[in-house]
Amino acid sequence: MGSDRKQDIIRAAQEVFAEYGLTDAKMSDIAKKAGVVDSIIYHYFKNKEDLLFHSLSEKAAQAGKEVKFHLEGILDPVSRLGKMIWFHLYLNDVSPMELRVIKNLLFECRANKAFYSHSGYKPLQNYMKIVNKILEQGVESKVFRNDFNVNLVRTMIFGLLDEESLNFVSHEVDETMPDFEGIMDLILAIVLRDEGNGAENTAGEDDKMQRVLVAAERIFAKKGYRAATMAEIANEARVAEGTIYTYFENKQDLLFSLPQKRIEWLRTNMDEAFKVNDPLSKLYWFIRLFFRTFLSQPDFLKVFLLDIKLNRKFYESKAYKPYLYYISAVGPILDAGKEKGFIREKVNNRIFRNLLVGSFTQLTTRWFILENATAKEMMLQWDQVVNMLCRSVIKRDVMLNFS
Repeated sequence: MGSDRKQDIIRAAQEVFAEYGLTDAKMSDIAKKAGVVDSIIYHYFKNKEDLLFHSLSEKAAQAGKEVKFHLEGILDPVSRLGKMIWFHLYLNDVSPMELRVIKNLLFECRANKAFYSHSGYKPLQNYMKIVNKILEQGVESKVFRNDFNVNLVRTMIFGLLDEESLNFVSHEVDETMPDFEGIMDLILAIVLRDEGNGAENTAGEDDKMQRVLVAAERIFAKKGYRAATMAEIANEARVAEGTIYTYFENKQDLLFSLPQKRIEWLRTNMDEAFKVNDPLSKLYWFIRLFFRTFLSQPDFLKVFLLDIKLNRKFYESKAYKPYLYYISAVGPILDAGKEKGFIREKVNNRIFRNLLVGSFTQLTTRWFILENATAKEMMLQWDQVVNMLCRSVIKRDVMLNFS
């Protein structure tokens, strides 16, 4: 009974404070709205300011639970960060009254120095730390660069989202969800490692063909190649369905075109790796690059595993040749290692290539399709597999020194 009464007071206070602010809000109005006498409020809260801070605290705790629910089952940091930002924009557009209450409470509390030393500030801190954890996960998994201050980037993200909400509240814009791609474009430009321009990073570019590729990747990942339609892809890409056929012959041609941009980027980075003189470092770098590239793009990885890699028509398509070129590039690395006495002479380059690609395919299928592995589990297993792949070809005495 007491708990219910306290909650009734908090909910009433949220509405009154949001409407009138701390200065003009009256405890009598809050009591009336909560269905209690004024004196009851002071059984639970020291004064009007204390009640204000707890009013925001309750909203922050609730928002924290909701966003954690939305993040459940999402593994990669780019998607988690995107979902967090999407959640804010969704709240703006779908729950404008709720947004008004939260924003007005934030105005009142954040303008009051006493709030930052009050226990009511803790749930808001915990909510903001969700972004910290996402950024730290991205740095740890080498998807995000490691030279930025996590707290500063978090501050920038919430500052941007605050302004988006204010644009909506002030009627500068009618909805904020259309800004999602533009927001992600800016944020990812700050945090992503400078390792190329994957399809997701080009989502904001005014390039119809690229938008179609990005849309196809998302729809194929969500619905599967067979169930997806060109109309759905066109809608996602914001183009006419006929526009797709300007660039691609049919749905299969579109599917097999997805790896080409990835492979182009891989080949560019592979050429950079070849500038390293030490063949062991080249081998280690090549294997990690191969894994990291696919793991940082979960939608593409899912499509690649289910609809491309295990599709026999892929091996007859024009997209297979550049893919084969890339994975076969491990051969010259092994040959250089053999010449220097680092790699065992009897190692068959093609069979090792099969071990590398086969290990990757089986492991990532298990992670993303069968087991839904955690980021920590993936990182640990990834490091182990990379080391075992190196161990399979490097001479034993060299491996001891290399380790």
